[in-house]
Amino acid sequence: MRIFTVCTVASAAVLTTAITAKALMTPTEHAALTGVSTTAGTRTALGPEIPLAHGIVQVQVTCLGTKIVNLVAVQLPHDNNHSWDDSLHAAAVLRSEILSKQTTDLDVVSGATYTSRAYLESLNAALEVAAPNAPKMSPTPMS
Repeated sequence: MRIFTVCTVASAAVLTTAITAKALMTPTEHAALTGVSTTAGTRTALGPEIPLAHGIVQVQVTCLGTKIVNLVAVQLPHDNNHSWDDSLHAAAVLRSEILSKQTTDLDVVSGATYTSRAYLESLNAALEVAAPNAPKMSPTPMS
């Protein structure tokens, strides 16, 4: 029983340390470069997973220099049909606006405020990896 208790306490301590370390990392530290095409000159990065009450939001971006050429919502909240429909709508609206305006300094999509903010937060972190020399696009990250 004593060994079991020691192992349980040690496991809990390791798990707590890992969770705390991940929680203290900035979103940019979670973003990762996932592809570089030397022939096309593009860089693709995957933003961090942003957890919400109804699921996770994660965005992948492809840039050509500092120009955003593609966006993919890799993960969206989908714990129920309403969340899924709102998330799909928000992702489509944000993708369209970002590609046309080349900025993430946008208003949130009505009815999908948290999803919109998480989408933009994941995207901004990915942009720092895919287009590191681009000017900052959004002054207010989600807290």
